[in-house]
Amino acid sequence: MSTPGTIDRDEIGTFALTCLVGVAGLGLPFLVAFARVLAVGLRTKADGATGVVVVFGKRLVEDRPDRDYRARLETAARVAAVSSRRILILGGRTGGARITEAEAGEQMLRELPGDYELRIALEQTSHDTLTNLRNARELMAQSESREPLTLVSNRYHLARVGQMATSLGLRYRLCAAEDVATALRPSSLHRWLIEGFYVAWFATGKTWARLTRNRRMVARVT
Repeated sequence: MSTPGTIDRDEIGTFALTCLVGVAGLGLPFLVAFARVLAVGLRTKADGATGVVVVFGKRLVEDRPDRDYRARLETAARVAAVSSRRILILGGRTGGARITEAEAGEQMLRELPGDYELRIALEQTSHDTLTNLRNARELMAQSESREPLTLVSNRYHLARVGQMATSLGLRYRLCAAEDVATALRPSSLHRWLIEGFYVAWFATGKTWARLTRNRRMVARVT
């Protein structure tokens, strides 16, 4: 996704193409994508970690993490405490927030009870999942880290995270931020549905970029 306030022609074009493909396919592409979101989200474990633990930011509520973002941070602290103790929090300033998502996440981690002794790094310029991962890849390259990343997010978000991380050539494992019962609460249903569309959108955009040999678009997603 583009930086807030800008118009991205690639996004607009691939969004329209995704809708067209979905309608032409009588909704089947969206159903397949939604099934993938469910499958990945429900089967991923909420424990274990290797290498740097990466936490995806989320739009803040009154400059504080909401329930889903807090779950990501609490799980990241728990799994990092038994592995590398290294955490990378992703996310710039979004919406009307006065601080970045990463900064708010760090503040909350510092407030958690327990002696985690975490080493926390921040990435504070990205505004969406794809640029989250691209910037994380760049930071890992700078540190010459060869360890796979542990990518922590809510279950509804994990399929897209994995889809994009694979496309970018990252070595990773997924870690769910909450248990299955919590993830399937009725108030989260719309998030699973939206993620299904996002997964279909990314797949369609990447396929279109390769078919049209659009180097700019291909470079953006690989």
